[in-house]
Amino acid sequence: MATGWLIFIAIVLIVVVLFQVTRTLDLVGQLRGGERTTVEMTRFHAMLGLIFIALGMIGFFYSFPLFSDRMVDKHSSNNAIIISKMFLITLWVTGIVFVITNVLLFWFAWQFRHRPGNEAVHFAHSNKLEFIWTIVPTIVLTGLVVFGLQAWTEIMGPAEEDATVVEVTGQQFFWSSRYPGPDGKLGPRDNDLICADNPLGIVTREWVEHRRVTLAGSKKLNHVGEIEVLQNREKEIQELIKQYTAIIDGSPNKYIVAATQDTLALIEKELGKIPGKITIREKALDRINKKYTEEYIAAHADEFTWGYDDPMPSEVHVPVNKQAYLKIMALDVLHNFYIPHMDVKMDAVPGMPTSFKFTPLITTNDKRQELANNPAWSIIEEGDDKPRYAKFNYEVACAELCGTGHSAMKYTLVVDSQEDYDKWIAAQASKWSQVAGSLKLENGFSKYAPVPAPATPMATTTTTPSDTITISLK
Repeated sequence: MATGWLIFIAIVLIVVVLFQVTRTLDLVGQLRGGERTTVEMTRFHAMLGLIFIALGMIGFFYSFPLFSDRMVDKHSSNNAIIISKMFLITLWVTGIVFVITNVLLFWFAWQFRHRPGNEAVHFAHSNKLEFIWTIVPTIVLTGLVVFGLQAWTEIMGPAEEDATVVEVTGQQFFWSSRYPGPDGKLGPRDNDLICADNPLGIVTREWVEHRRVTLAGSKKLNHVGEIEVLQNREKEIQELIKQYTAIIDGSPNKYIVAATQDTLALIEKELGKIPGKITIREKALDRINKKYTEEYIAAHADEFTWGYDDPMPSEVHVPVNKQAYLKIMALDVLHNFYIPHMDVKMDAVPGMPTSFKFTPLITTNDKRQELANNPAWSIIEEGDDKPRYAKFNYEVACAELCGTGHSAMKYTLVVDSQEDYDKWIAAQASKWSQVAGSLKLENGFSKYAPVPAPATPMATTTTTPSDTITISLK
């Protein structure tokens, strides 16, 4: 760190010195005047240009080996190898052009600087030059486009039949993943069925009924629906506004008035949002009732059983050396599913499913062992008791600015051996088995639904009235 600051300070001082020298020469030239001063200044500026391009080229090429141990590797997946090859080809082609053109640019500034007797030759047109700088870039760019199309086809083409399928959904500000269960099929989804017990809106007979009840309520189950709750809250706030307004108009205490005005502003803001929330839920309920009729459910009886066995783990697992096919979705705004070490990146667009495929080539554990040989990853950071490589995970990030929590929208990808993956996926409980016992169903479970395991009785304790805590919900 200290060496870096010393280099930075030295560069700043050199720039300041050069600026002062240039300014001094300019002032001297103004005093002396004449052709000699112009020649000297031109020669000095041309020399500075040569020094600049020489130091710039040295620094440019020196930075690659200097920071190589901090760069993201390009061999953790087949996609990374493909894109790395395409990148290196592009870098070599454009790098050669960059070096040649910039060296010539500053050399021309030196070679053809102003000198007594030098006169420029003017010509308005050259068919040969026009032909060269049109045809050569066309050929080069066509070749680069062909390489890009090959990479696109390899990454975006149809997945293999035995590929590991994972559905990933982005929303502010986290990722959710879902796997096909033992039946090998992902259950259909419907955004109008999304609720706390069904965060992705998986469609089954029971989840359809559960959502109806949570929206409209049920006398049979003694459950008040979300629409009625919002309507009651709207009436409650209207009464509160009258009470607070009376306090503001009648209280002589300015501090009470100020505090009441702040509270009034908050509940008025809440009141303004309630009609929209009610409308959204009424539309969802109306659509659910019209779409999911008994005839429709009977016609899709088989399809509605696919979602019973779908697990929703808290991280993505894929087996090594086997193609993974990721289906990407979003529930609210644009997101982007990005795995830097795998060189895979795809937009998550509301209402428009996207996808990509890749084959991981090194497990998470093997990657940690590989990074153990990297000095940059062997550092033990302040507050940690293990080096960086011991905590390594393939990180999933959101690469699309999606709101205030964008930077925290991270997820974990774990690459397992096939054996470890098989054990892991077999141990994952389906989302249905986790919430089935708490669903609000007037008609109970259908004959197609897996019967949820009975809840394990919990130990109870006896409390006296003095142990009871009363919570006011006003």
